[in-house]
Amino acid sequence: MKGFPSVLENINDLNLMQIQALLSLTTEYKKKDIDLVESFYEGFKTPVVATSFLENSTRTKHSFAIAIQKLGGMYIDFNAETSSLKKGETLEETLLTLKHQGVDCCIIRTSVSNELAQFKGNHPLKIINGGDGTNQHPTQALLDLFTMVENHGDLKGKTMAIIGDCVHSRVTHSLVELLPQFGMNLILCGPEGYIPESIDSKNVSLCDNRDEAISKSDFLYLLRIQKERHTGKEDQHFATYHEKYGCSLDVLGKLNKEISVYHPGPANIGVEISADLIKSPLYQGYKQVENSTYMRMAIIAAILSNRNISCQLELNGDDARIKKGPTGL
Repeated sequence: MKGFPSVLENINDLNLMQIQALLSLTTEYKKKDIDLVESFYEGFKTPVVATSFLENSTRTKHSFAIAIQKLGGMYIDFNAETSSLKKGETLEETLLTLKHQGVDCCIIRTSVSNELAQFKGNHPLKIINGGDGTNQHPTQALLDLFTMVENHGDLKGKTMAIIGDCVHSRVTHSLVELLPQFGMNLILCGPEGYIPESIDSKNVSLCDNRDEAISKSDFLYLLRIQKERHTGKEDQHFATYHEKYGCSLDVLGKLNKEISVYHPGPANIGVEISADLIKSPLYQGYKQVENSTYMRMAIIAAILSNRNISCQLELNGDDARIKKGPTGL
């Protein structure tokens, strides 16, 4: 995709046209669900794509692995726990080593916020942020957007409440940057210490009352409590969280709301979400998981095709095709 960044570190690295092109390409991949080796990489060097997850992951890591292989790329699971990073090697040196071994792109998850921003000016290889500390999770937000558009169509004027540990949620930070671009309003809801004290956005408001936030919303986005990131007085909310901020079919019924409920996972059943709600048709978490592979296919194709393959996205409604140019990887 022409002009697509070589380092996708946060949502603001993309412009609206690039985001819309990703949505169209994701639609095309999901519609066909085919092995794209011949249609995309025929005649070119097979790309080598690695995942390097310095934090635990199930959904993100596995969906990237499947996406790479569906695109016909060579997948490498770089195990940071047994690498030279444990001997004091810097992340930059590790990435340079991977580059000279033939790796074209690396998807990185790190516990250090903003760690990947340093590579924007001089990237060792192409980088996709798989989640960094409490900063951003751009690919999760993009697949969430795709799922919401698929479910609800035009999002302009819609309101979504994000209920939970918003301060420590990297996907919340990405959604706050992404969804208002499509005309959405957001309500960040949670107890003290879980939502920011203030926010500078006309499309985002703050609320400490669950029922009020749900009543004003067209759909919900629930977050787990990130206990590993909490210290001090926020701990007091753990015991009473489900009663005051958790969501269930009973809570929605009392508010006369039958609305879609999103969750980035992993879900803590009995805390932020009840077992009956997660098993109901209202729960969209598994659809998010299903769509994660197709959106990440689109992101990988876009970042690999920037400069290395002279290509162009032709958009015609929901149809998106990659046209190969004369240069290879």
